[in-house]
Amino acid sequence: MISHQYKCIFVEVPKTGSTSVRAILGKAIRPHLNLWENKKLMENYWTRRGGKLNRLFESLYLLRSKERRSEIGGRQFESYFKFGFVRNPWDRVVSLYERKEALQMKDQMTFEEFVDWIRYSSSTCVHSSPHRYQLDWFVDPNGTVLADFIGKFERLDEDWAFVAEKLGLTRTLPHSRPNARGRHYSEYYNARTREVIARKFDVDIEHFGYEFGS
Repeated sequence: MISHQYKCIFVEVPKTGSTSVRAILGKAIRPHLNLWENKKLMENYWTRRGGKLNRLFESLYLLRSKERRSEIGGRQFESYFKFGFVRNPWDRVVSLYERKEALQMKDQMTFEEFVDWIRYSSSTCVHSSPHRYQLDWFVDPNGTVLADFIGKFERLDEDWAFVAEKLGLTRTLPHSRPNARGRHYSEYYNARTREVIARKFDVDIEHFGYEFGS
């Protein structure tokens, strides 16, 4: 999401605390865009919403040449603080399985069946999204990381404090959807399913330094 009020771009990776962050920053024009998609959005369109004045500005902005819009949007993208959060892949898969919003996967299949579905699925966040890895949300088509900061769900309060200081905010996260599983994610796995997730998300595990059980 793009916040012009706080001059930032927040990458809403599902199941990494996005709901809590949105409660502070506001609602996205288009939810669940990766950084590259946000960059293209800013380079092509007027991204402020609300009221007749912005609708007028949008109409005038679209009269500019594509090159000029790309230049303006590109400068704006570079000047905004770009951030998001990632999560231990084994824990994230359990959270997706136990999710209470929209489709509830735990009512449809066992956890082992869900892991096998994840293994062969191209939509591994239970959203209409082509992202296999969480890292995919933060890079351009050449694999260059565009984010200024990628925090971790496991230390969400601490990393949010860093982001909040950058944005000039004093509010703490509300944790609007707390984890109520009652058991550690590692208890969901056996040796086979643990290895399936390790292979499926090897890039995230290596890039972000995750280990099973941590």
